[in-house]
Amino acid sequence: MMLTLCKLYQVDEENYSVKLKGTNKEVDETTFEREIDFYLIEGKNQYKCEVKLMGKGNPESADAVIARDSRVFVADKLSDMNKRQLNSLNVDWVELRSESGFQKFAEVLDRLNIAHGEMLEVSEENLETIFDEIMK
Repeated sequence: MMLTLCKLYQVDEENYSVKLKGTNKEVDETTFEREIDFYLIEGKNQYKCEVKLMGKGNPESADAVIARDSRVFVADKLSDMNKRQLNSLNVDWVELRSESGFQKFAEVLDRLNIAHGEMLEVSEENLETIFDEIMK
């Protein structure tokens, strides 16, 4: 999902990652790091992103954002309570099912000072090209 959004908005590959960049942490059975879905990167800032495609808004869904100290939350559907809670935590959010919801991703990129282009036309051809790139 996040790769598709980044490709639609022509975000340079240096500005996102599925793994934390620049860490060589030694991990053993006594240490662990919570799984992070995605990172948006601006300079030395690596913003944690959480993705939940859970259908109808679930008040507990924001718990993962809190537990992982995420900066961005992308969800299928958010309840009004979710939105208020995320706003109070200064977490940028994108609700995919709302009208033009995924287009809010540009606002998130702007707030995080992450360079991007104009959104590509959402066409079968463009999506096929993006999916081919992602599946390589």
